[in-house]
Amino acid sequence: MIIYRNGLIVGLMLVLSACGEAEKKEQDKNQPAAEITTASEGKAERTLPNIVLIIGDDHGWPYYGFLGDENVVTPNLDRLADEAALFTVAHSTSNHCRPTLQTLVTGLYPSQYSEKAVAFAEKELEDDQAYQDANGRERQARWLVAETHAITEVETLPRLLAKAGYVSFQGGKWWEQSYKEAGFTDGMSQGWSWEDQMQSNGFFEFMGGEGIELGRTTFAPLQAFIENSEQPFFIWYGPALPHTPLNPPEEHRAHYEAEGFSESAKDYYGNITWFDHGIGKMLGMLEEKGALDNTMVVYVNDNGWEQPATVEYKGDNDLYSNGGRRGKSSLFDTAFRTPIFFRLPGAIKPAENDSLLVNAADIVPTILDYAGVERPSGLPGYSLRAVIEGKEFEGRDYLIGQVTSHRGDSDYFGNPVGASDDLMGRDVDAYYLRSLDWHFAWIKDEEIKILHDMKNDPLGEENVADTHPELVATFQKEIEAWKALYVSEGQ
Repeated sequence: MIIYRNGLIVGLMLVLSACGEAEKKEQDKNQPAAEITTASEGKAERTLPNIVLIIGDDHGWPYYGFLGDENVVTPNLDRLADEAALFTVAHSTSNHCRPTLQTLVTGLYPSQYSEKAVAFAEKELEDDQAYQDANGRERQARWLVAETHAITEVETLPRLLAKAGYVSFQGGKWWEQSYKEAGFTDGMSQGWSWEDQMQSNGFFEFMGGEGIELGRTTFAPLQAFIENSEQPFFIWYGPALPHTPLNPPEEHRAHYEAEGFSESAKDYYGNITWFDHGIGKMLGMLEEKGALDNTMVVYVNDNGWEQPATVEYKGDNDLYSNGGRRGKSSLFDTAFRTPIFFRLPGAIKPAENDSLLVNAADIVPTILDYAGVERPSGLPGYSLRAVIEGKEFEGRDYLIGQVTSHRGDSDYFGNPVGASDDLMGRDVDAYYLRSLDWHFAWIKDEEIKILHDMKNDPLGEENVADTHPELVATFQKEIEAWKALYVSEGQ
């Protein structure tokens, strides 16, 4: 259902495909790219919009005021969402951050990008004697350097937008070496060497180095970029918030000092408000530049998080660092679910859509569509421009993805199994599928199947796989078809 924010409810504007997502993708390969124009029907031609991609980091569903949460304070996100085309049944492409960020900069599923990165690293290191002679931590660090340099060989969003005259800025979380290697013209993350990874701050450098300071300690690089831009621009705004460390300034934590909030909730919700406050500062910069009304603002979160207002996680390192066991790095719907919205005054009508399955992989094609840039072949996502503009749109039946890591402090059903030796989780070969009514997880190697009824059990408290064998069989078949298209052997 699409609900326009002036109160008018219109009928369902999508026709769900009778075939599965995998079959639909196969058909899409032979379809020509949609004709793109910067002119709206009956209106004067628009200049190319600036584009700001806001990426929440561990901002769990549904901790947003615009989604009805009565605890969190998010006035700037609420304002943007109220003026946007908002999709509420949407997923990131992973249960943790780096794979989703790879999707957001390339438009590829993480499995597609991983195949390219591994092939690149293998070729780079084939004749590297230092790598061949290394072992242990050094060998891993040398591999990581080669694998992250693969971003130089991929058609990234900033490179594609540059074809239309865009300049670009990277700030915040960034795992793929320097901003320059991804094609940004400006940015904060400077890259790193294998020697850096041997140091105590190596992981910080891997996460983005100086880029991580955006929104926490500085806005100066972003402000200078906005003030000096004379061309249409693209901004990657991905501050590591509300991600740990959960250390919000007192002005933001103060919103949650009322009785009933746990200490961990005060810290986490305070970081959410800190994140929102930074968005407000960025919007102010755009407004002062006179650019806000011609700027498309896109929002997505990288992965989920669980933090009920009254539940205390402080004192448990696993839970305080990664949130509840049904959120980040789990296989539950709350590990992937995120709101996604697009705001562009005069071109996008405010509306809320709760009947279309939307994927983070749809963001790059949609941005390219509005920028008038032809999408490269091989992208699995859809441009959402048609449905945003109220036209008939044939959506997908399922959201499907691969999971390669699972949190170490719990089993696949959300039960505690003891403290984790590695907060980054353990390797796993798992897949998930989300329809409008169901969320299915399948751990292939262990033949574990988990099915949750999203209509009646949105928190996934009961596994009903045994009572719906026909659904399980259908979903496994769809996953296998998806794998055949997007996952190479050995991944």
